[in-house]
Amino acid sequence: MRLIPSTPLSCLGTAVAAVVIGGVVLVGCDVVDLDEFDLNLSLSSGDDEESPEEEPGAEPDAEEGEESEEQAASEYALPESCASVGAAEIVGDLAPGPVLTEETGEVEGVDDAEQVVCSFSDGGTEPGTPSFTLVFTLNADPSLDPDVVRVPGAEAEMNWEVDIDVDVDTYHTDEADSLGGDLEYVGTVDGSSRHLYLSLPGDLYVTAIAYFDDVPREDLERVVMLAAERVRG
Repeated sequence: MRLIPSTPLSCLGTAVAAVVIGGVVLVGCDVVDLDEFDLNLSLSSGDDEESPEEEPGAEPDAEEGEESEEQAASEYALPESCASVGAAEIVGDLAPGPVLTEETGEVEGVDDAEQVVCSFSDGGTEPGTPSFTLVFTLNADPSLDPDVVRVPGAEAEMNWEVDIDVDVDTYHTDEADSLGGDLEYVGTVDGSSRHLYLSLPGDLYVTAIAYFDDVPREDLERVVMLAAERVRG
């Protein structure tokens, strides 16, 4: 299937970083004669010019930033199964049926990539059967390659020989920022499928996919956020 964005990719979330280094050096105070004032002022000015010696102190801050990123990455882990993460509870009423199809293992064609796929439906196999799928992917970004996530039965439901127009939106929310994640929404213009990707530290991705069901984006957000909380250590 070839996805054609109907609107340009928008990046609504941006990250800005700034580092400020400053300080006040107190040399000490004493009572001086007015005749000595000019000399003391010159010495003080010379001391201020030597202040760049404090710059090496910025190195520990950089190291602490790297340690924080590594710690955030270690907080998330791929679940062992749909049951271990409570997929049925996470999806809740959004599941169009009680039948769970689970797939776990390596991602075909991607080295060191693994995923857990939890797909809910009413068990029907005919084209157009609604389904809701929750996917956890490690070491492969499903938003960049649609073939990474293979929803059970999806190839039978969709006509993969037809180009499909989609809307794409990359954005941030306060809750996503608190998890250290980014959001990307991809939905077909005709409403036949809706994908929401949440990228997390540690190269872990949580994806919520609704096929042939009118699921609001806000509900997709709720699912991926709750799922991220469940895999957070």
